[in-house]
Amino acid sequence: MNTRTSSGLGLAVASSAAFGLSGPFAKSLIDAGWSSAGTVLVRIGGAAAVLLVLLAATRPGVLRALRADGPALVVYGALAVAGVQVAFFNAIRYLPVSVALLLEYLGPVLVIAWVWLVRRQPPGRRTILGGLIAIVGLLLVVQVWSGGALDPAGIAWGLAAAACQASYFLLADRATETPPMVLAGVGMTIGTAVVVVLGLVGVLPIVVTAPTAGPVLLAGAEVGWPVAAALLVLVSTVIAYLTGVAAIERIGAARGSLVALLEVVVSTIASWLLLDQLPGLWQLAGGVLILLGIVLTRSGPTATAPADPPPIVDPAPHDERTPG
Repeated sequence: MNTRTSSGLGLAVASSAAFGLSGPFAKSLIDAGWSSAGTVLVRIGGAAAVLLVLLAATRPGVLRALRADGPALVVYGALAVAGVQVAFFNAIRYLPVSVALLLEYLGPVLVIAWVWLVRRQPPGRRTILGGLIAIVGLLLVVQVWSGGALDPAGIAWGLAAAACQASYFLLADRATETPPMVLAGVGMTIGTAVVVVLGLVGVLPIVVTAPTAGPVLLAGAEVGWPVAAALLVLVSTVIAYLTGVAAIERIGAARGSLVALLEVVVSTIASWLLLDQLPGLWQLAGGVLILLGIVLTRSGPTATAPADPPPIVDPAPHDERTPG
């Protein structure tokens, strides 16, 4: 393994770890009384400000990208940035962070179904097998036999996050003239504008640092909202994106997207240590199956696999990839 590949894998792991911390940081603010939309606005708005400064300094061709891929960038910012984050942060109001993230990670399975049913391009056998395994994992995570082990509202928001994450994969390969840094910076800016507009018209309640807000707790200690918000913006968004972009440049999107699955592992451990949340045995088993299914869907040949996959690690959202 050469030095470039080794450094790329290290950056990909760092990116996944940073993304995996976003759920616990956001949950601490939501539990203190912030609304989900308010938390999203602080996260992507703060990240957009930092990334726009970097874009102004590096000037990687923003205007050229807007002319070439303007419509795709608008939809990307609305769904793959704002949509993923709003849905995921609403999901963690009702579900453990790791469970909500597992639901969001079903996005690639939805992409397979969309391409198969709408574009009439059937996937390979390994991809179909991976999708079926992931669906079985989903049934275990939500414990369908129990009739209410998980809050239905949380499940609905988690699946909405998956649908918005799927839009990332469907849109990112259309923005062919857009450098990764521009895609992240412009996407964050558009996503911020969408959340602000929806907040102004009353669709999304935006509440931050409310007078009745409770303490912001991490690992049982009160850290204050400025610390949690700064960690959410700088570590789980800006650093996560920048290290992800640098990793993709060294190891490619296919390998980087598989390393990004570590986000779920990091999120589970961080939620346990910082929030005292730990999934049950059925949810852990289902999570393993979901991750195995995603590995198969991403490693198996499909009729729609682009020659050069989208150059960002955000299985996200949240989104992103639109990681969470």
